[in-house]
Amino acid sequence: MNNKLTSLITGGVVVILAVIGVLLIISAMGYTHVTDEVTGQTLSDTSPISTSVDFSLLILILALAAIAIFTIIAIISNPKRFIPTAIGIVVFGILVLVGYSMVNIETTGPIVSLKEATETNLLWGGVGIKTTYVLVIVAIALIIAQSVRSLIGYFTK
Repeated sequence: MNNKLTSLITGGVVVILAVIGVLLIISAMGYTHVTDEVTGQTLSDTSPISTSVDFSLLILILALAAIAIFTIIAIISNPKRFIPTAIGIVVFGILVLVGYSMVNIETTGPIVSLKEATETNLLWGGVGIKTTYVLVIVAIALIIAQSVRSLIGYFTK
């Protein structure tokens, strides 16, 4: 297939998916649930919302699969071009491991009374927070280092 036909087909699929998504969102926006006063359970049909969420998750999974497939194809076709990306992924992985090593799981206090406060959830929540700290510190350090480097370059000219 030529590029124009591929572009046309891709654009058409994107438009169709966007229209379906907008229609599902519109149907979910008009949804109001009826609750039983005695039991507190929802009496009305929740399918418009479930359908919208399921469609969104399907599109997300398909997009991630397409990204993975095209990334693998790009790596196979030109592996040297992937070297800087691979270095970036390895450095990010190391920074996540640094954040992981800094986590201690909180087992006291009001957080453990929550139903979702499992040890795994607390661990990965802590990993996310600590990794964010590490990334912010590294970003600030790199900004300062680049500023110093620019000043040195300015004064050496």
